[in-house]
Amino acid sequence: MMSTQIQKVIEHLGFSEKEAKVYLVALGLGECHVSDIATYMKLPRTSVQIILDRLHKKGLMNFYIICRYKYWVAEDPKRLLFNVQSFEEEIKKALPKLLALKKQKQKKKNRQQYELSLNLFHTLADTLIQPVLIANGDVEIEYVNTAWEKQFGYVLDEVKGFNPRILQSGKTHPDVYKSMWKNLNAEKMFQSNELIDMRKDGTCFNLLTTIFPTRHNGNIFFIQIFDSIDESQRVGVLKEKFTGFDMNI
Repeated sequence: MMSTQIQKVIEHLGFSEKEAKVYLVALGLGECHVSDIATYMKLPRTSVQIILDRLHKKGLMNFYIICRYKYWVAEDPKRLLFNVQSFEEEIKKALPKLLALKKQKQKKKNRQQYELSLNLFHTLADTLIQPVLIANGDVEIEYVNTAWEKQFGYVLDEVKGFNPRILQSGKTHPDVYKSMWKNLNAEKMFQSNELIDMRKDGTCFNLLTTIFPTRHNGNIFFIQIFDSIDESQRVGVLKEKFTGFDMNI
């Protein structure tokens, strides 16, 4: 009696239940006719023939003809191992493309989430009368509101993709930048009235500058808000507009 456990092993290699049964029956019978297998399995001869043809294509059955009679012979079970090894090789060849497809899909998903977050911050920035700059995790300018454009003299298309350092006047003390990056790298808010920036026309100014990192959909953004130096309390309220909801959505 054929082992159900062995049959299941063969099925796990990608063969159907009937294919596994026919192979095991043929293996036990040795050289045989289609009718021999059909009688043993109590199946129609035509059905067994179809299964044998499939197994022949898969390399598990072979045949020879003598005096117009076709004899079927089950291949050595080691052939199963060869099939597994061949399948493994095919998977290895296809794996780089499969991983690239997965990466591409994840990248697309991440981009959609990124755009969702950025659009949300656009909307919030446009509700403020203070100049606002939004930079991405690579510290590249992604958005500035109308108030910012009026303050600096640039329009968004002129600065988008650039590092905000293009706005530096060269008059800010280096220690201020050291303090700024110490806070930002630790994802903490930085606030100072000692940053001196330069407008497009070359004139310099300093306002109360508040920069805070915030996360949304797994992406980090740097929000920079400018205000008059005596409005430090109001900046805290503005910060709440950007961080007053679940940033881990």
